[in-house]
Amino acid sequence: MLTLNSQLNLDGPFSLLRAARLKHRAFSPFRNAIPSVMLALACMVATPASAEVRSVTANPAEDCSTQMNIGWHADLGETSCSVVYTQKSDAAWAQAMRVAGKSKRSEVFDGIDSKTSDSKDWKEEAKFLDYGVTLTGLKPDTDYMYKVAVDDTVSTDPARHFKTAGASEFSFLWLSDVHVYTPLPRRTDRLNTVFDAAIKIEPSVDFVYSTGDVVAWGGSYSFWKKLFEQPFSSKYMFADVIGNHDWMKRRDGGNNEFFAVAHNNPTNGYAGQEGVSYWFIYGDVLFMAFNTEAMRDGPEAEAEAKAWAAGVIEKQKGKYKRIFIAQHYNWFDGRNGKSAWYDHWKDFCDEHHVTLAMSGHNHVYQRTHSLWDDQVVSDGLGTVYMVAPSSDGERGVEAGPLTMNAEKLAFTYSSHVYSTDGQVRTVGCVLVDVGPKSIKTRLVYMDEQNQAQIADEHTITTLPTDASRSALPSKRPATKTEKPAPEVTSGTMMQ
Repeated sequence: MLTLNSQLNLDGPFSLLRAARLKHRAFSPFRNAIPSVMLALACMVATPASAEVRSVTANPAEDCSTQMNIGWHADLGETSCSVVYTQKSDAAWAQAMRVAGKSKRSEVFDGIDSKTSDSKDWKEEAKFLDYGVTLTGLKPDTDYMYKVAVDDTVSTDPARHFKTAGASEFSFLWLSDVHVYTPLPRRTDRLNTVFDAAIKIEPSVDFVYSTGDVVAWGGSYSFWKKLFEQPFSSKYMFADVIGNHDWMKRRDGGNNEFFAVAHNNPTNGYAGQEGVSYWFIYGDVLFMAFNTEAMRDGPEAEAEAKAWAAGVIEKQKGKYKRIFIAQHYNWFDGRNGKSAWYDHWKDFCDEHHVTLAMSGHNHVYQRTHSLWDDQVVSDGLGTVYMVAPSSDGERGVEAGPLTMNAEKLAFTYSSHVYSTDGQVRTVGCVLVDVGPKSIKTRLVYMDEQNQAQIADEHTITTLPTDASRSALPSKRPATKTEKPAPEVTSGTMMQ
C-alpha cells in the first residue's frame, strides 16, 4: 500500500506533505486536486497492507462522456475510502483528483450456501461496506486511470482504467454466460483466452458489455470476487445485465440485490429495479438493460419494464441517435430457431426503432436479419436481434438445423465438440464496432485446436431512431396474442 500521511513528524519535504493533506481536508472533503509533490513523495513511502479493498469495478454512469461510476467493497471498519483518479497521460499523477466514496453496510451474501475453491460445502462469509462514487466533469474521449484509497493510504496495486465516450466511433467487447465457479477455474481461463484473442483482433475496444450469467450463483460472493479479479475488470468499463444465475442462490431462489451490490450501476431503473434495470448513454447510443427474472413474473411486470423504457426514450430524446437494448434471456433458440423472447419485444422494438437487441442465455451465437413487423426488411429499417455465445466452454448447447424462423436468422454458431458430461464446449465473444452510420459485428471463437477464429463478420447500415422510414411496408394486422414468458431453455440450476 502507498501511504499519503506516513512520517508526518519528519521535517523537510514531509512537512509539505502534511500541510498539503490538511489543506485538502479543510477546503474540500469530497473532491480535491492532490498536489504533485504530495503524490510524488507518497510514492516513496510503503507500509504493509492492513485493509482489504475488493471487487473494484468501473461501471457506466448516465452520461459516459463526462461521468463514470466506480464501485468497490471494503472491510467494515474502513469508513473513509475514496477514489484517486487522473488522465492516463498524467503518468506522475500530478493532476490527480480525489472523490470520497459513499458506503452502506451489506450482509446480503453472508451465510448463503456455497462452495469453496476446492469444492467443499461452506457458507459465504461476507459482511462489508458497499462503496460507490460517481466521477463527474471528465473529459470526453479520454483514457483515465484510478486507484482506491483507504483513509490516506492508496493501493500499491497497478492502476485501473476506463475510457470516456465522446469519439465519433467506438467499440465494445460483448461476452456472456461465463458462470464463474471457483471450483472450476478453467471457466475464467477460457474467458481470458478468448478475451485476449479478441483484443488482439480489435485493440481499440473501449469497454466490455455482458448479457449476464457472469457467475454460477449470484448469492456466492466469492464468485463475484473472483470475477472482478480477472484482468478485463481493471482495464475497461464494465456494463453488465442480470442473468438468472446472477440472481440465484445455490438453493432456494434468488435476490436482485446480489447483482445490485456487486456493481455500481446507475440507479435510474423503475421501482424495485434500481441498479438492476438501468440505462446509460455512450457515444450516440442509448443502452438499456432489463431484468428478465422480474419480467418472468407475468404480463404486468413486463408492461412495467416497457413503460419505464418508453419513458426513458422519450425523456432522453436529443441526447442519442440509436437505441440498443439488452436482456439475458434469448430472443430465439439456436438449436432449432424457435422464437422465445423475440415475441415479447418485437412490437416494442418496432415502435421505438431499436437498432440492436442483445441477449445471452442460450449459449448459441445468433444474428438475425434486420426485422420489422415480423419480417425481413432492409438494413436500417428494422432491428437486428443477436445472442452472444457462452464464454466458459462448459455448459453450452449445440446449434442445430433451423426448423423454425429460418428466414429471420442469418447466422448461428456453436462448437460441436462435447465434454464428457454431454455439454458443448463453446468459447466465444462478439466484437461490436459502432460508427456514425453503421455497426460492424464479428464473432470471435476458439476452435477445437484452441485457435482464435473470426466468423460472421457483418456490417449493417443504421439510421437514427427519429429518421424517416418511408420505405417500410404498412403494419400487418395482428394475427396472434402475445405468448406467456417462455420456459428457461438453458442456464439452469446446475453449477
